[in-house]
Amino acid sequence: MNIEIRQAVPADAPHILNIKQAVWPSESPKGWAYIAEVIALLDHATHLAFVEGTPAGFVDGFMTYTPAGLPRWEVDLLAVHPDFRGKGIAAQLVALSTETGRVHGANFARGLVETENIASQRTFARCDYTLENQYHALMVGSELLIDILILPPENALLTPVQTINYRGIWVEGAYQKNSFLAGQVLCTQYAWDLTGAVIPTSDITALQIAQELEFTLVGHYQWWKRSLV
Repeated sequence: MNIEIRQAVPADAPHILNIKQAVWPSESPKGWAYIAEVIALLDHATHLAFVEGTPAGFVDGFMTYTPAGLPRWEVDLLAVHPDFRGKGIAAQLVALSTETGRVHGANFARGLVETENIASQRTFARCDYTLENQYHALMVGSELLIDILILPPENALLTPVQTINYRGIWVEGAYQKNSFLAGQVLCTQYAWDLTGAVIPTSDITALQIAQELEFTLVGHYQWWKRSLV
């Protein structure tokens, strides 16, 4: 079996869209033109795997920065077509994306994995990632239709991101009311898709604030991390 992995180019967007639809058939994905735009971003690196010339899986990674300013590589979206699972493709994709993060100068790489996604957990473990024991709730909010600017607290971080699935704002650091509201206002101003926060389940106050602001629980996740220095 011949497996080839290379960095994707915008012309590969239809292949990635087809794989996404096979892996998540109930989703309403962005179109291939949007995916092509993401592939072309300078801070992204999307890798596409082929089995005997047939598109079989992909991974998308990109750079963000911690609240302390450290560069980190996000292994953001990993998918292998159901017809090609069990061949080690996912691990090869994660390993290549991780090395790309190292080349780009990231201090560490990380992937957010749902607590029930055993296959992805095994993949990250094979690639020498370490599981954080802390559980998190992924909360997502929609637009906020107000005309005033809301500033986040100084110890909050609002990170604009453009992924293969969405455009949005990540809220990190201080999970205070104005942190979430400021993210929603920015999202509304730029007509982006969502404001997201990965909140430790132990932070009851932050979870209550998010719920009061009508953020929706997507699921429970854990971080897998690997040092790149």
